[in-house]
Amino acid sequence: MGTEDIKSLVLKLSIPSIIGMLANALYNIIDRVFIGQGVNEIAIGGVYVTLPLMFIIMSFQMLASVGGSTLMSISLGEGNRKKAEQFLNTSFLLCLILSILLPTLFYIFADNLLNIVGSTPENHQYAKDYFDIVLFGAPAIIIGFGLNNFIRASGDSKAAMNTILIGVFLNAILDPIFIFGLKMGVKGAACATVISQYVSMIWVLMHFVKGKHALNLEPKYMKLDKKAVPLILENGMPLFLINIANAIVTSIITLSVRKYGGTLGISVLSIVGSVTNIFFMPLFGINQGVQPIIAYNYGAKDYERLSKAYKIGALYATYICVFVFLIIMIFPYQISSIFLNKNADPKLLQMAAPALRKSMYASIFLGVSITGTSFFQAVKRPRIASTTSLLRQLLILVPLVYIMPMYYGIDGVWYAYTVSDFVSSIIVFYFLFKIFKLVKIECEQEGDIL
Repeated sequence: MGTEDIKSLVLKLSIPSIIGMLANALYNIIDRVFIGQGVNEIAIGGVYVTLPLMFIIMSFQMLASVGGSTLMSISLGEGNRKKAEQFLNTSFLLCLILSILLPTLFYIFADNLLNIVGSTPENHQYAKDYFDIVLFGAPAIIIGFGLNNFIRASGDSKAAMNTILIGVFLNAILDPIFIFGLKMGVKGAACATVISQYVSMIWVLMHFVKGKHALNLEPKYMKLDKKAVPLILENGMPLFLINIANAIVTSIITLSVRKYGGTLGISVLSIVGSVTNIFFMPLFGINQGVQPIIAYNYGAKDYERLSKAYKIGALYATYICVFVFLIIMIFPYQISSIFLNKNADPKLLQMAAPALRKSMYASIFLGVSITGTSFFQAVKRPRIASTTSLLRQLLILVPLVYIMPMYYGIDGVWYAYTVSDFVSSIIVFYFLFKIFKLVKIECEQEGDIL
């Protein structure tokens, strides 16, 4: 990562990451499509209600693993293999602990949690049936996805992509079998997801057991080191906060939609959320491809390469933003209809298609903005990364979701996305201009980065 052509390296790492992130998003979206076709439109909303709780589980996985994988990349860039291996094993132990604690707590309080995040009397049982089963897959999510971040950060993005693809393809095969063949409805979709996640986790563990990774899982390093843990948590905090913010914002939006659009409105939100999630995944995939390049060259103090890596990543992300923007503006009805069967309420399609457009008007700015947050994290600016993430996801969007529906009804929710995306992007542009100057100075100074 310190010598290869930057453009080729960005493509080499980003394309598998994009495919992997898209595949990751398809875990839940495939469920919703099959549920919409095989159950009903209310069940789509019920499954969507569980999303904030799954965001929380993913956020803790990222807290334990993403920070450690970033620090591993920096350590490898400095030529310090022992330190890199320590970060890997400490993160793995954190993931093991979380994989026991989180599912247990969530299962005990499932009914109350689902009510808090916005379920309705009509869709609550669908949500409960789905959530109770997918919780059994939470350990596979935390451990499997956690270790997969280290595979990706070491530069083996193809293996990281395969981890996700294995689960997605298996889920796509099992979903129709459980939903249509065995007529298990949302429970069948949940079972298919859990089985797929455990198969993916086994694949990841085999990658380490067979010695295919640059580093090893070593029991002697598998401890909560008082120096490593704070660094891991600090560097994992931005993505942790992004997902916690996603959970909070998704819940608030669901509650607002429930107030102004009822149970049918939540089903519309499920469609909008599914489509926008697919849109964001390629951007996050570019982030995951570019971030280890930036982190490695930051550790090596090569400003020219890290700067070029970010700019190329941001450019590719912008291309994706423009392409997706045009697709959604031109084909909103066709996209929305994928989630509905022929017996669905016609009103749902008439609500969903315009909602897609209204929520995406400022999406073309997000290429530079979202990759900017990844840049801040890679150059050890976790506080700025956290702040810029919270601006878009929480500090700007949440007040707008409360205020705008008072004047525009349920449409106010969709417009809130657009306003938040635009304002937060301007703020990220400012920080990028400032931090690039500071990073250049740091790369010219003597001594290690860490």
